[in-house]
Formats: sequence, structure tokens, C-alpha cells
Amino acid sequence: MTIIEHSPSEEEILDFIDGQIRQFQEEGAEAGFIVVGPTAYRRLCRAISVAGRRGRGTFETYNFVPIVLDPFRSDGACVLPGASECNKGVDTYRT
Repeated sequence: MTIIEHSPSEEEILDFIDGQIRQFQEEGAEAGFIVVGPTAYRRLCRAISVAGRRGRGTFETYNFVPIVLDPFRSDGACVLPGASECNKGVDTYRT
């Protein structure tokens, strides 16, 4: 299983996350967490607001996947499977 960390723009963050969730599904796994830094979290919230035609807000989940804010991660974003899947072994890449 491959995990990619990326610093997507506001315009591409939802496509990036959706693509990672879809990749896990194709591999027979389930997305466990969306992990974002503070800058990426602000981008993600704005993108969800625009896509959902809602007012600005903060979000705890996206497509039923919990969002985890990692203060050490700045503008990076990645989707992680659950702990048991990660424990089986993963390849990680930063772009």
C-alpha cells in the first residue's frame, strides 16, 4: 500500500483526498484518517465549503473519514488507512 503526502492547493485538495480514498478502496482497504497540517486544514475547510455550497466552517470529517490536524505538518496532507493496515507495511512518498 502506498501513502502519498502532498501539499495541494485549495483547488486540488479535494481531488487529491478523493483519489487517495479511491486508491485504498481499489486495494481492498479503507481510509482511516485524513491527516493535514494547519495550512492544509484551512484549505480543506474552504474547499469543502465551496464544494458543498455552505458557509465557511470547520469540519471534523470529509466523506465520513475523520480529519486529524497535525500541528507539525504545515501544508501537507495525506490519507492513512487504519492502524492494522499500516502495521502490515506501507510505502510512503512526499511530493
